[in-house]
Amino acid sequence: MKQYLLIIVLALVVCAPNSQISAAASNDPLLPTADIILDVGHGGIDSGTMVGKYEEKDMNLAIAKKTYKALVKRGYRVIINRTEDYALSDDNRWSYGGRHRKDLAQRSGLANTIKPKIMLSLHINWSKKSNTRGPLVIYQNQSDSILLAGLLQDSLNTVYGMEELPVLGKKYYVLKFTKCPSVIVELGFLSNKTDRKLLNDNHHQAKLAKAITQAVDQYFSMTHAN
Repeated sequence: MKQYLLIIVLALVVCAPNSQISAAASNDPLLPTADIILDVGHGGIDSGTMVGKYEEKDMNLAIAKKTYKALVKRGYRVIINRTEDYALSDDNRWSYGGRHRKDLAQRSGLANTIKPKIMLSLHINWSKKSNTRGPLVIYQNQSDSILLAGLLQDSLNTVYGMEELPVLGKKYYVLKFTKCPSVIVELGFLSNKTDRKLLNDNHHQAKLAKAITQAVDQYFSMTHAN
């Protein structure tokens, strides 16, 4: 729980102008306003997909940190829900169910409490077909999520030189139960040798962070949400 509270406090101090800090503190200093929540997939005991020494949770975190910095530099108020390697289920003392459900409920619960304008859930994909590669953005069945997914998919396609289309995610807990416009951003396939090498490369990670930031800029300019 201390880690959970620390992230929110740090995000408030780092991302908000002084006037916003004062306004938030007068209500509840642990509940800042935010434009974006970066949901960093997996963590701790939950490695996500794995291939040899490569673990999804580590790549998610590395790319999320770069994305966080890029978005903050653009002036967005951003909350990142983990900055270290731990399971968010450890912070969940309020919901029922097993570790996996608690992890997912913690992610949606944070977003529904903070009420950001959007949430980006960052993940790495896996396929039985080793030649399958590239980005894939998964959206909710609502217009703002569809718009955001399309912009992100186009921006990430440019990085990979591909022409993939975003897809509707009906079964994903985070998309189903998070109220703000949300998407799952699959940043590449760990099961593909080419993607695996790229996803572990600092330069490529920075390119992904830049592509996400450019798509977010487009989204806010089109929705006038900022």
